[in-house]
Amino acid sequence: MISLRPFTRLDFPRLIGWIASRELMVQWAGPTEFTFPLTETQLEKYLAGGAGERPVRRVYAPITGQGDVCGHIEIGAISYENNSASLCRVFVAPEYRGTGICTPMVRQALAIGFDELGLRRIDLRVYAFNAPGIRCYEKAGFVKEGLLRRSQKVGEQIWDTVVMGILREEWGELNTPQAPAAR
Repeated sequence: MISLRPFTRLDFPRLIGWIASRELMVQWAGPTEFTFPLTETQLEKYLAGGAGERPVRRVYAPITGQGDVCGHIEIGAISYENNSASLCRVFVAPEYRGTGICTPMVRQALAIGFDELGLRRIDLRVYAFNAPGIRCYEKAGFVKEGLLRRSQKVGEQIWDTVVMGILREEWGELNTPQAPAAR
């Protein structure tokens, strides 16, 4: 059981501790907005984007059934005119990797996006080498829509980016109880 609560200043030290390298920073945050090392000043500015009547992002700390913070997740680039957004900055705490909590985190965020915000589309970008992340997103209902070849330079490496998306009707099909089979 995973629930999402708003990400707050109290979460800053934990997130800063998780982002231990420039490569991990780019994996978590993408190529813009943050520079390594992650700082509270950067996170203050980031959190400000979630304020106001029509915030550009909603940022969450996923919580286990035992009450432990197990990661970070954002519904970002919210476009109220287009009823679309991006799922981004998904991070599973090191001690929870491989435990299956990422898919419930993502599903909770999708429920907020589609059911609460009334979005019609949510997309995401994930680096092609992140096979566990891609599997998680596929389990949650995302489909691959494209590949941005050699799109991100990190040190001497150049990474490919997979673009994935899910539509409201696809989400609805995944979350509608199936009719009982005819006998």
